[in-house]
This record gives sequence, structure tokens and C-alpha cells, in this order.
Amino acid sequence: MEEETKVVESGSGTLTGQALRADDVLAGAEPWEPIETKMVVWSFVIAGIALLIGLLVVPTSIFH
Repeated sequence: MEEETKVVESGSGTLTGQALRADDVLAGAEPWEPIETKMVVWSFVIAGIALLIGLLVVPTSIFH
């Protein structure tokens, strides 16, 4: 099965601050799923843990 891709053009093709609105940008966006929220939160948690480990390991490795 092949999926068809539909291209929708809107506006005159120029991007200005006055013509750009949040509704235009978010038009046709998929809804945010709860699993995506969990993935983002856990990514930040893992990054924070990696940062703390790095802050502990790097200074001790420089002194030895």
C-alpha cells in the first residue's frame, strides 16, 4: 500500500512577522501524545544525570 502525500500551499510564499501567526504554524499539526511527554521528560532526566556524573568524574580525572 502506498500512502499519498498531499501538499498544501498557503499564502504568497513570503515569510514576514506580520503574516506569521501561531494558528498558521500549527495548522495540520498532529496532537501531542502522552508518551511523547514522557519521552521528553525522561530525556531531560537522563541528560541531567549524565551532566552530574560528568561533573563528578572529570575533575577527579584531571587531578589524578
